[in-house]
Amino acid sequence: MVLYARDIMKEYTFMMKEETTASQAAKIMSNDHVGFAIIERDGKPIGMVTEWDFVNKIVSKDLNPKEVLLKDIMNTPLMSVDPKTPTDQVTVLMSKKGVRRLPVIENGKLIGVITSRDVLRIFKDYMDNLSDVIARFGSF
Repeated sequence: MVLYARDIMKEYTFMMKEETTASQAAKIMSNDHVGFAIIERDGKPIGMVTEWDFVNKIVSKDLNPKEVLLKDIMNTPLMSVDPKTPTDQVTVLMSKKGVRRLPVIENGKLIGVITSRDVLRIFKDYMDNLSDVIARFGSF
């Protein structure tokens, strides 16, 4: 059975405007328990800001998060996958690009996000299933 991006993603469709301040975004991210913000323009996802961007681009430079706009610190173009992307391709992309979050976009709309935790969860499920098979039938 092949799993696809849609199978492992967490549904998440909230996006923030480019003009949102880093301070406002941090509060929303905290309330949503996520370490990222997807940035939109005209209803289309165009970039992402992560907690690392806050540390690297604001805190380490002693900038005031109330004065920094997301458009000034976002990573763009937005790296994303289609919901029909097989998970092995998702993991290769995340590994090669060194990203821990990958938006899932269908027809130009954000439908979810895959995080490194999601990948670890499916790996754990796979290992548990494999252990069950080995326990039942013995090693080869």
